[in-house]
Amino acid sequence: MKTEAFKWKDEYSVGLQSVDKQHQRFLEIINQLGDCIAEKTYKENAQHLFFVLLHFADEYLLKEKMLVTSLSELDYSFFREKHKEFLSKLQYFKENYSEANAEAVLINLYNYLKNMYPEYRAHYTPTLIKILKENGIS
Repeated sequence: MKTEAFKWKDEYSVGLQSVDKQHQRFLEIINQLGDCIAEKTYKENAQHLFFVLLHFADEYLLKEKMLVTSLSELDYSFFREKHKEFLSKLQYFKENYSEANAEAVLINLYNYLKNMYPEYRAHYTPTLIKILKENGIS
């Protein structure tokens, strides 16, 4: 059974191909987590999904941090706080995961990711996108 809590839509686009590709990958991971829950394949897939999420976060957040440190006109505080929260939550879910509570932990993680994404995406304002485009981000 394939779940698609988030099927990529044009309305999700922030107008920057590099950012949209990262967001599409993030939605794929959320959907993989949904599949794991629906199919009850916790033992087979949970640890891999934690790894994928942490790797995605490390790679994506590092790229974003490198980018914004070069842009003095950009207020990065919202994203910095969201990144800290995101990594903290991932670590919390990973540390509290066990076979005994797998379903509950993964459902909570899934709901967190599903609810977090629209708020995060909404902060890609026209002003932010303009600054990024002016600095060569496409």
